[in-house]
Amino acid sequence: MSERTARLVLVAVLLLAMWGVVAAVPETAYVVVGVLLCLAWQRATRWFARRRQDDEDEPAAEEAPDVAAALRTLSGDGRHVLLTELQKAVGAPDTKAVRTLLKAAGIRVRSGVRTPAGNGPGIHQDDIPAPSPAESDAHSDACCCRSGNNTNANNAPEDPSQKGLRVEPIGLAGAVVRDPADAARRHQVGGH
Repeated sequence: MSERTARLVLVAVLLLAMWGVVAAVPETAYVVVGVLLCLAWQRATRWFARRRQDDEDEPAAEEAPDVAAALRTLSGDGRHVLLTELQKAVGAPDTKAVRTLLKAAGIRVRSGVRTPAGNGPGIHQDDIPAPSPAESDAHSDACCCRSGNNTNANNAPEDPSQKGLRVEPIGLAGAVVRDPADAARRHQVGGH
């Protein structure tokens, strides 16, 4: 007899014995089913807890460093930045990883960049992106776009020709700014 056949015979004998016990005393079936369900519940909760712990143990995906902000910091006074300098600043393992980050950010890498730290591949100062408006927040509290309403009563023009400066173009040479309040003539009127 093979081992597999022996196991099948043993399982069949156990099932017949359980059937005999259930037929003789039916209340035991409820107890047996309850015990089996309790064991299954305990096993399932342990399995879920192990899976949850395995998921927590996996390292979280790291966010890519902001290479544009690092470039703006490194360039400071408008100088070029070498890839090796940027690598140290963002903590990348090598310059290949830095190139990948720059490509993802859409920043051009040039082969010959001169800096005080040396020459080599890097980012030219013209290729460093400007900060976004939300980042820079160039407006101060005194900015006119944030000023209160102007409630002066004298804002309406009395006579459009008498109020404000006029700019008159002079061909391709430029423009003349005229102040209508200045009524003095600067040229003579007359014929030749």
